[in-house]
Amino acid sequence: MISVQNHQLRLSGNKIALAVALALSLASCTTKKIGVLRSPSQRGEQGAASNNSGITTAEQAEEAKKLEAAKASENLKSQKSIALLLPFQLNHIAGMQPTAEDIKRSALALDFYQGFQLGLEELGEKGSKFNLQVIDSEDDNYRNTSLATSSSVKNANLIVGPIYPKEIRAFSRAIQDKNTLQISPLAATLASEFEVSNLVSLTPSIRVHSELMAKYVAKQFTLGDVVLVYDIQDADSKQFLDSFMSEALGYNKDLQIKVVNSIAELNDNLVATGNNHIVCGTTNRNQIRTLLANMDVQTTEFGYGFKLYGHPNWAKLSFEDYMYMDRYELTLTTSTLVDERAEKTRKFDYNYKTKFQVAASDFSYKGYDAAIYFGGLLSKYGTDYVQYLVKESYSGISNDFSFDYFPKWGYVNRGIRFIVYRNNSFVRK
Repeated sequence: MISVQNHQLRLSGNKIALAVALALSLASCTTKKIGVLRSPSQRGEQGAASNNSGITTAEQAEEAKKLEAAKASENLKSQKSIALLLPFQLNHIAGMQPTAEDIKRSALALDFYQGFQLGLEELGEKGSKFNLQVIDSEDDNYRNTSLATSSSVKNANLIVGPIYPKEIRAFSRAIQDKNTLQISPLAATLASEFEVSNLVSLTPSIRVHSELMAKYVAKQFTLGDVVLVYDIQDADSKQFLDSFMSEALGYNKDLQIKVVNSIAELNDNLVATGNNHIVCGTTNRNQIRTLLANMDVQTTEFGYGFKLYGHPNWAKLSFEDYMYMDRYELTLTTSTLVDERAEKTRKFDYNYKTKFQVAASDFSYKGYDAAIYFGGLLSKYGTDYVQYLVKESYSGISNDFSFDYFPKWGYVNRGIRFIVYRNNSFVRK
């Protein structure tokens, strides 16, 4: 069961209708209620009961109200409280007719919330009880500073959000309870930049991607191979490749590895005896095109063998025009990968579309995975769930969770998936 204070969000059809319903339901930091409603007729029958004891109808009504309040209080104690802080930014909606810009502004928060809600409802069907407080963080520093000291946050067993880096910093500085976990569901900022001991970063940073790719490449190396780190020294290359060589050598000290900065230098260091493992960190399409064209020439004219590894953002690019891509086995890391054919994905998509009349987005999947994992831990272990964060991993619809803990930085997710390019698309390796 999910208990949230306010009216249930019945979302119909299009994004405008969703935002209107959202504005009505979540105005000024409130939340919605989903749960079992008692029949109004029961109260009427109580009021009409015979009064042989001499107690007045008013006194009976007052006693009934106190009893119901006591039951509600006891029920609330058995529930696990979750504060969900998302930037709906309802304060920017003028009147009751949101604009297209209003819809766009709140879409990310709304999608994440709806996915999160479905996750908790699924757990609720198995007997878990949650008191969900849905709060509009408004993407405002002052607002987040104020929310950090609110009763909804103080009483929470788990805090999900806020999501933007500036919100996280403002909220973290003001919050007093450093033992309750604060989940950062979307920000890919390095956890070391926040330095919040109770922060849980769900999105792996580019450094995590680089470290795990270095380990992977080191394992692919065999005698006669060479690893060439192609670094054109742009911003993306610096982020992805900065410590790649040292990380790879840490996993395999016998690696033959070298950093090259140009196509000419790369060609000078190719080997014919084994595979040339090319690691590239740029996302500049012209540079990638030049690299691939050179590899095609070296393959077709000189017979060199290549294995190619790229920046995670290469997953957004199209390689349909390159006829030798399958031969290069292009491998990437990703923190999100949805298998649309999987049973759990199809079940979620159906439930989401049925309930909200819109298709799920990437943020919907992220919200669902966060709810299932953290809600599951909270339900299973109660307030002791924190210690199990580094012990229990999770593979969801979109995300994998596997956490390391750093006393100064908090919990860092290392749940990375590897994908390989085959037949004009990326598939899980």
